[in-house]
Amino acid sequence: MAGSLRVLVTGARGKVGSAAVEALAARGHRVVGTDLAVPDYDPPPGSVPYVRADLTDLGQALSVVRDVDAVVHTAAVPRPGLDPGPTVFTTNVAMTAHVVEACALNGVRRLVNLSSDSVCGITWARDPAPPVRLPIDEEHPDRPEDPYALSKQVSELLCDGLVRRSSCTAVSLRPTWVLTPRTYAASLGPFRRDPELRSPMFWSYVDVADLAGLIALAAESTTPGHEVAYAAAADNGTGRDLRAAALAVHPGLEVRPLPRPDASAISSAKAERLFGWRPTRSWRDVPDA
Repeated sequence: MAGSLRVLVTGARGKVGSAAVEALAARGHRVVGTDLAVPDYDPPPGSVPYVRADLTDLGQALSVVRDVDAVVHTAAVPRPGLDPGPTVFTTNVAMTAHVVEACALNGVRRLVNLSSDSVCGITWARDPAPPVRLPIDEEHPDRPEDPYALSKQVSELLCDGLVRRSSCTAVSLRPTWVLTPRTYAASLGPFRRDPELRSPMFWSYVDVADLAGLIALAAESTTPGHEVAYAAAADNGTGRDLRAAALAVHPGLEVRPLPRPDASAISSAKAERLFGWRPTRSWRDVPDA
């Protein structure tokens, strides 16, 4: 899918969606954003076009998901616990189902779906089981239990169905904890200060700008069918030795060869292989992080 693309970004006012809009526009694509926020009825010159739409309504989804080459779907209730579980699940599934239906009916060529590392069943689990092995990759079993993780697993199943019944191809990205330079200190600092503070995913994270770059690469790519790929920073958020930390908590856990001692617990090797993506940002680069 070479050249300038017409791309619709859902959830365009959110953390990931706004970064994706910026990254796609910087690469010369013609971007339109959609979200629930009130539009600016006097937008500044050169701003990215924006349309307000509620994607839980199929008619509105069909109206905005059209006349584009690609859709980047980031719109979602972004985590469990702050809304009733059934609301998280049904809202996320409805939006994705409607976006997928609109892609199929309106001839969209590419869908980039923002899934989550929680599909592996650890991040938001009530009593997280240990990983089957480290690093976690796309061959790791999916064991979601919470409503958010389940909604993301369903989003991937919807993408499977989309590519079977249309000419649209799809990529589901599974980012881990998405951070910004503004949130590094508050998010990762407590773990670095207190070695006893546990993290089921061993401090895995990804910078939002790196993730936005991957989203752009996935939208531009022409991989066939539906691919699923994890996304994480190269290092973990504390700089600790991953193998030693994991075995201290889970003796006997299989830890496969790691690219560096302080590696992330999540492998992004597939994203690198398919899309040429390499995360370049680290908490170490941010003052006072």
